[in-house]
Amino acid sequence: MSKKMIAQVHGEKKFKKWRRGYKNRPPRVSSFSAHYPGNDDRYPKYVKDVRFSVFESLIRTIAHGKVELHRKFPKTESLSDCCKRTIPYFKDVIIPNSIAKNKSVLIASSENAIRGLLMELCEIPAKKIHELEIPTGVPIIYDVKKKRIRLLDDGLTPDPIERYNFGEAKSYIFRPCEEDLDDECNQCYLDSGGGAYAYDPLIRLPQPMPVVTSVVKSNVTSSATVLGY
Repeated sequence: MSKKMIAQVHGEKKFKKWRRGYKNRPPRVSSFSAHYPGNDDRYPKYVKDVRFSVFESLIRTIAHGKVELHRKFPKTESLSDCCKRTIPYFKDVIIPNSIAKNKSVLIASSENAIRGLLMELCEIPAKKIHELEIPTGVPIIYDVKKKRIRLLDDGLTPDPIERYNFGEAKSYIFRPCEEDLDDECNQCYLDSGGGAYAYDPLIRLPQPMPVVTSVVKSNVTSSATVLGY
């Protein structure tokens, strides 16, 4: 079902808990559902670190008329469950093999996995994580030193930080400026929407090089010289 249909069937309150809550699991899917990971050929083929299930193996052995071993894939999952898989992998594999070696890492994943990772990296409380929104398809750059995220400047207006919705927990991923602001403040970044941040939240495009045009005249000819610097 679509998200709209789920909200209509189960109610908006339950839907929001299942979709945004930290420990709220949605109803379990059936072993025969197309949404059950075990019915996706990629999971049985590539996943080797999940234990086998007696029940799942039995029903598939009976259904197919031959002995089959089937792993115990999750039939429902909360954000907490997701974090138990993703955070250890980030700490045990990605950090030592890439980040500790000053390598850049590209992580492409579902919104829920990204929310869980940002919860860990930006120290977002569990009671606030439901207020964080992750815009679809927007590159997010995590600054290891500042422990906050930055966005790529795409040259459009308004800036991405104003254009996209990051939810009410936005201040946890973009550090707000703690200084008393006035017209002379030069320590905080101010956006056109009145937001103030402790550092520029955008990785900006290189500015066009200034161009100086000088015209040199002589008795013979005139020439235009364009100098870029």
